[in-house]
Amino acid sequence: MRNIIAIIVFNFIFCLSFLSYAQESIIKPEKPDIQNWSYSGLDGKYDREQLRRGLQVYQEKCQSCHGMKYLEFYQLTDTDGPGFTPEEAKLIAEGYVFADTDDMGQPVERPGILTDFFPSPYLNSQEASYLNNGKEPVDLTYITKARGYERGFPQSFFDAFIPYDNHGSDYVYALLTGYPDNTSEGDAFVFNRYYPGGLIAMNKQLHDGDVIYKDNISMVPETAEQYAKDVTAFLAWAADPYRESRAEKGWIVLGYLSVLLILLFILMMIKNKTKEKNGII
Repeated sequence: MRNIIAIIVFNFIFCLSFLSYAQESIIKPEKPDIQNWSYSGLDGKYDREQLRRGLQVYQEKCQSCHGMKYLEFYQLTDTDGPGFTPEEAKLIAEGYVFADTDDMGQPVERPGILTDFFPSPYLNSQEASYLNNGKEPVDLTYITKARGYERGFPQSFFDAFIPYDNHGSDYVYALLTGYPDNTSEGDAFVFNRYYPGGLIAMNKQLHDGDVIYKDNISMVPETAEQYAKDVTAFLAWAADPYRESRAEKGWIVLGYLSVLLILLFILMMIKNKTKEKNGII
């Protein structure tokens, strides 16, 4: 009897181990590659032209499903960001329609203004879920801060000294380009090698030639990879629009502290020499 129980327990543990291994080997997502972002590092800066291209990709390919309810139109005029003029930002805002009420309290619609936020394409969460196979599309304002991946060793070791803060950008770019070439547009769920579980409800959105860039001064290629990189950079800026200003202030503070430290060291040396001269030491 004991032998039978031992065999059953052994087989049970073996099956669990096998299923765990099989599940991990099937659904474990690939690790995104580290991309070369212009805003990486302590002295990184956003590429203004890239942010403008990214906004265009978002408007043409993303905003039909995803909102950015925490980003205001006036922020598009920030010098840290795309750097649109107030007139240009106003034209962008006026391209959206918002529900409002008139002086009589009747519901009306009006064009957007600079103090409005980028709207959601849905009336409410229920509509969003109903139109997307029961799953509400995420808001993209902070998506590059909300998503990431495990860097693994040895990168995680070096992150303890010089933290790498572009996990989200790498992940979003990888996700947008992680579909196989033969992806079917009609499927409710499609395979993406970077998405946990492998199956994602969002079909492949970016294809070569989908977006014709306005004022393409740098003549960047109009490919799916370039679209993904540009819109990811725009989303990274939306999640952290004052990164450059904060970094500049940080350098000023470090400079101030360095000067203060030098002055304190000099003061300590003078004090020690005075003590030696007076025979205190």
